[in-house]
Amino acid sequence: MHPFLLILKNDWRILTRGRALKILGLLAFASGLYALIYGKTFISRQQETIATLRQDERARLDSLAAWARLDTTVAANRQKWATATSAFEVNVPEGYRYALHEPSALAPLSLGMRDLFPYYQDVWGRAIFRQIFQQEIANPQKLSVGHFDWAFVVIFLLPLFLIVLSYNLLSSENEQGTYSLLLSQPITLRQVVLAKLTLRLGLLLSFLVLITLLTIPVLGIDLAESSGLVLRYLAVSVVYGLFWGAVIFTVVSFQKSSAVNALTLLGCWLVLVLVLPALMQQWLTVSQPTDRSTFENLVRDEYSSEQPDSVVLKPYYARHPAFYFPKDTAKRNPDLRAYYARNEAVDQTLAPLVDQYETAVANREATVSRLNWLLPAVNTLDLFNGLAGTSAAAHRDYLRQIQDFHSRWNGFFLPKVFKNELLTPADYAQFPAWSFQSSAPGFSISGGLLKLLLVAGVVFAVGWFRLN
Repeated sequence: MHPFLLILKNDWRILTRGRALKILGLLAFASGLYALIYGKTFISRQQETIATLRQDERARLDSLAAWARLDTTVAANRQKWATATSAFEVNVPEGYRYALHEPSALAPLSLGMRDLFPYYQDVWGRAIFRQIFQQEIANPQKLSVGHFDWAFVVIFLLPLFLIVLSYNLLSSENEQGTYSLLLSQPITLRQVVLAKLTLRLGLLLSFLVLITLLTIPVLGIDLAESSGLVLRYLAVSVVYGLFWGAVIFTVVSFQKSSAVNALTLLGCWLVLVLVLPALMQQWLTVSQPTDRSTFENLVRDEYSSEQPDSVVLKPYYARHPAFYFPKDTAKRNPDLRAYYARNEAVDQTLAPLVDQYETAVANREATVSRLNWLLPAVNTLDLFNGLAGTSAAAHRDYLRQIQDFHSRWNGFFLPKVFKNELLTPADYAQFPAWSFQSSAPGFSISGGLLKLLLVAGVVFAVGWFRLN
């Protein structure tokens, strides 16, 4: 038998005879299963809320459509009919739609920002920035506690499990008095360490595959639609495990005692997973601050400039000449037209401030991307959140879709408001409908995986030359 295979066989016997592998295997499986159930429970609550909102929207619009068919010869029906046939009333206070950020199939695996950012928004004729920036986006309690999802298990716990199994790959031979006997065989230290590490990485891979297979029935994932995402998620997990295998290989290559190896590896875990990400966050807060206060204060303030309607409408008509009807003598309420003019003025005031904030956020994310070489845990979490559609970038894409839908929603009602036309029952079937397009299917992991592989290769090379 080849020496490499012989070492694998003997090491497997040693592992299976001890209790460490059984205990760690049970803990790892329990952690993985709990993470799946936790993520599914969290997303299920949001899906229940989304279903309730859909039901509310359907019932509300169906009621308005029924009111538009009421017999106005009955006095009790006139107020309802007037509300249901008024384009302004339906557009602004009554007939709004919900813009829903539906979770992707992999959202339970990596909850990301779904607890911090709103996942639904009622869209109506009001200024769009007053709608999407009206509420706080941070939950301080969740920021401090976090979530026990599958991404947490892979990034934080699996390296610890691997360290417990691998910290004494070579030192155990010396401590048990078999080191001299080992060196007398026609094998090299590289073969010994690689064989033992390969066995443990194989166990890690088997565990990752097992949990990945469990996600299909537990989360109800449709492989016909999401098989590519599942495989990419597994690939990120495997490469992250290989990185930690390279770290362990290099630490062991210094041939220190088991105690020193354990402390060194725990120190590496602490620095790479906790300390460096925290330091980076603090550094970014100081060097690249993002200030939302200016436009948030404007969002919360009431209309500060109460100019006459004619003054407000004049620049509005200059931008929208199709809404100007000088020869139209039909009776109309001028306040309705001025309402839209004032709201558009608010959006125009806030737009450059929002763009400035979004640019600052994008610059911070670009800085983090450049530093991902030194932050494998952050890099891996970004990949997980991107595949799950739960990243900050995915939320900004959702907000952009809300703005586009707001334009389509207003675009349907504004001509009728300015022409003083009544809504008909047939118009209700033509209302713009919300359709969310997730960014998860198109998310690319190639750049992040390449960084992980290159860093793992560099770390592994150090250990390779140390064991020469």
